[in-house]
Amino acid sequence: MTRAKNDRGDEELHALFERFDGRLTSPGGAAALLGVSRSTIHTLGKRGRLRAFEGPEIRHVGGLIREGPRWVYIPLEDVARYADEVGRPFPKGSWTQP
Repeated sequence: MTRAKNDRGDEELHALFERFDGRLTSPGGAAALLGVSRSTIHTLGKRGRLRAFEGPEIRHVGGLIREGPRWVYIPLEDVARYADEVGRPFPKGSWTQP
C-alpha cells in the first residue's frame, strides 16, 4: 500500500480550493464544458484567457526528466466568462457566488 508523504496533504492545493470555494475544474473538465480540446485549454491558459494554477513539477532520475505539473486547475468562473465572451453554450450555475 502506498503511504502518504505527510498527514495534511498538499497545502498549496488545499489553499487553492479554499480560495475558490471548490469551484475549480481540470483542463479536461474545462475542455468538456466548452466543447474544445485540452490542448486548446492549455493554449488559452498560456495566452492569459483562462487562469491555470499548476502544482509542483514531477521530476524523475534526480530531477533530469520532467513529467509536468502534479496538478492543474482552472477556476470555473474563468471558464464561464470565456464561454460568454465567445458565445459558447455553458451550463447554468453559480460559478462566481461564494
